[in-house]
Amino acid sequence: MRPLILLFSLLAICAHAQQTWRKPSTNGISSKKSYIRKDSHQYSLTFRGGLTQFFGELGDQDMRSVIGVSLGKNFIKNFALHLDYNAGKVGGEKQAFFNSYFINEFITIECLAKWNLTEQFNRLEPGPVNFFIYGGLGQIYFSANAFNIDDDKLLRFTNSQLSARNRLFLRWGPAKGPTGIKKTREGILPLGTCLEYELLPNCKLGIDYRFYFVRTDKMDATSGRRLINPEESDSYSDTPNDKFSFLSLSLTCRFGKPK
Repeated sequence: MRPLILLFSLLAICAHAQQTWRKPSTNGISSKKSYIRKDSHQYSLTFRGGLTQFFGELGDQDMRSVIGVSLGKNFIKNFALHLDYNAGKVGGEKQAFFNSYFINEFITIECLAKWNLTEQFNRLEPGPVNFFIYGGLGQIYFSANAFNIDDDKLLRFTNSQLSARNRLFLRWGPAKGPTGIKKTREGILPLGTCLEYELLPNCKLGIDYRFYFVRTDKMDATSGRRLINPEESDSYSDTPNDKFSFLSLSLTCRFGKPK
């Protein structure tokens, strides 16, 4: 809840700044939008770092860190495609019934479509602050372990010498393929919002909130209200899928010129 309050507070501050400062137009008409809708910088490279938050059986919060990089291509000023890579940890705990905490180490690969709402709906040339929404598809590779809160003893895990690969998009049935995999592979649906401030003509600072729907119930090394290992050789439970999010700060460098 606190990350969301911080995000909306920054939105309000930047919205005020947007009203008091605008870029000069390139079409010779003060404050009007340029007739050229191509972005002046065709590509972008973004670096980010932030904190994760988990939503599942062991959902009492233990925020962990995440870092990432993104390569983007701008087609027009209000639309771009991005290829993202993120690596980090997510954690949490629950004393009632489970008396355990977990640590999940993950990496994600994502393809995202990013839409600039400020550019899309503003009748004047936007200022230095722009608000985006985005969504896409991706995969997450993770290994999770759950420990006893009292003595840190390992209780449950998602990967062992018996673990085999679950087939993508198949929720039921035994795992297939070679055993001994080190990371579980699952599909993800990332959705998010981003607020960016143009620090320099080719450099932006941003704050990013991203929410993930994960195609599994074992991100916390716990699947349903049970205490057995949810490794891939055991497949899935019939309980709702896990979710997690992160709040991050980003630095974006833009380069290239439209043809």
